[in-house]
Amino acid sequence: MGIIKSPPRARPVPFTGMIEGGLQDGHKITVMGRVLSTGESRFSVNFQMDHTDHEIAFHFNPRFEEGRYVVCNTKQLGKWGPEERKMQMPFQKGSLFEICFEVESSAFKVMVNKNIFLYYVHRVPFYQLNAISVKGGVHLSYISFQI
Repeated sequence: MGIIKSPPRARPVPFTGMIEGGLQDGHKITVMGRVLSTGESRFSVNFQMDHTDHEIAFHFNPRFEEGRYVVCNTKQLGKWGPEERKMQMPFQKGSLFEICFEVESSAFKVMVNKNIFLYYVHRVPFYQLNAISVKGGVHLSYISFQI
């Protein structure tokens, strides 16, 4: 697959797409969809190496159970690092969302519905990342890239 920058279109979940040339400083990746109102109590967006989930540089994981929060983490050599939890939930079940991931030199800047939500400091070099995956309780409307 090529870089996902052609006309945005709905994609099935779970979804994994390749990022041609890898991530670079200044890239903006926008994920739009709707949180399912029933079923799974979480979803995730992962920036990873290849199609496997063995190396995930940035795991963005809203969870609706246990107080509603967002977990961010990194998985290296198949092992998760320390979780970072944001005890705030910008998503509502059944509602539309827009998440914009901006690649900065030191961190991912994450905006939800056009509001800054968090920064996630890179634990591994972002230029090693060449895939994005979306899993869990969401309908994925589209993913777009701005270079």
